[in-house]
Amino acid sequence: MSWLARHKQRLSYGLAAGSLAVAIGTAAVGGFLLHHAADVERQALRTQELAASMTRLHGSWLRLDAEGATAQVATGRKRALAEVSAAFRDVRAHDRAEGDRIEPAYLVYLAVSTRGFGRATATGGMPSLADQRGVDLEFDRLESAIAVESRRLAHDSRVTNPEARLALVGAAAATVLLVALLIWQFELQRRAGRIDRDNAERSEELSRLREEFVAAVSHELRTPLTSIIGYLDLINEPAAENLTHDQQAFLTIVQRNADRLHELVGDLLLVAESHGGALVLDIRDVDLDALALDSVESARPAADAREIELTLNAGAVRRIPGDSFRLAQMMDNLLSNAIKFTPVGGRIVVRTALEDGYALFEVTDSGPGISPADQALLFDRFFRTRAAVDQAVRGTGLGLAITKAIVDAHHGSITVESAVGKYSTFRVRLPEAHEPIDEGG
Repeated sequence: MSWLARHKQRLSYGLAAGSLAVAIGTAAVGGFLLHHAADVERQALRTQELAASMTRLHGSWLRLDAEGATAQVATGRKRALAEVSAAFRDVRAHDRAEGDRIEPAYLVYLAVSTRGFGRATATGGMPSLADQRGVDLEFDRLESAIAVESRRLAHDSRVTNPEARLALVGAAAATVLLVALLIWQFELQRRAGRIDRDNAERSEELSRLREEFVAAVSHELRTPLTSIIGYLDLINEPAAENLTHDQQAFLTIVQRNADRLHELVGDLLLVAESHGGALVLDIRDVDLDALALDSVESARPAADAREIELTLNAGAVRRIPGDSFRLAQMMDNLLSNAIKFTPVGGRIVVRTALEDGYALFEVTDSGPGISPADQALLFDRFFRTRAAVDQAVRGTGLGLAITKAIVDAHHGSITVESAVGKYSTFRVRLPEAHEPIDEGG
């Protein structure tokens, strides 16, 4: 245990590196297997189309036997023959080995049926009994050859799809472990006091290294996560009917957790960008009341589920300069926090106004309040209040850091006013006039 205590930081880095390698590797394997499964399914469809076109071609022979060598029968056979040739070329173009296996029976059938059709047409009558037997026999052989290929493709699909799903589930599990290890590393650093707040130069260097590490890992995570989510959609759409109830439930869990991880990676990247001064804004005239209304309505189902009274007092009637997407993200973060910490049956009031040349966005909840000690660290990255830890409220400690970064990028300010056991009010002030806002953050 003493060795583990001394080396747990190195151990966490080693586990994180291993988890990253496993996530990328399994995602790559899963992607390859899904690509192969998709190729197999498409080839199966081509083979089925070849079988259908051969049946239509043989139907013209049956019409010859029933109606005789008429011009209509000849025209139908010519059209069916063109469809068969195109279908066979398509099968062989995508799988030459399959085409080579089918080709002998295919060519013999075409030769026998063409000779029989020619003799019947030349005499203007019905095909002979020998021609009928010969054509039927070769058609049966061709059908058998195509059926063998269809069964082979179906077996390949049944084997490949579960393997692909298993690889993607493994990639998602490794990614979950990696994110958990990253959070653990930050917590170890915070508890061990490695960032010396009394030594400004050392603190700045450690912070820079941590941000670079978060940004690098987040970028590396985004690629396999995007691949996982994309291939999960590929599994769910065409194959949903073939999955059992348990398999569908497992895929739903994987999809939900992959989406959560994707959001977490986005938050980590946004924090890294804002810390480096690279938060990009799309500045336009924004209706703050409309944004607040959208945010309140989006949060209302979560509030209703906890029987929380959620109201909006809108008073910012003029438009202000800002990035509507980032401002909406800021509002959603503050409302989400208020709902998390407000007890069942509580109350949340959202207010907008124009005061002293600033637009105001304010969220007041009847939650447990925030201690003065926690208020001092509230907007630090990865910081979580004692109440959040004690109540096991889910979160990463990034929401308020992101909110402050967005407000700072708009040259605004955010403050908190709270009384323990009574209420908390988060107040955002944004410039009302078109001041020169740095769109690079």
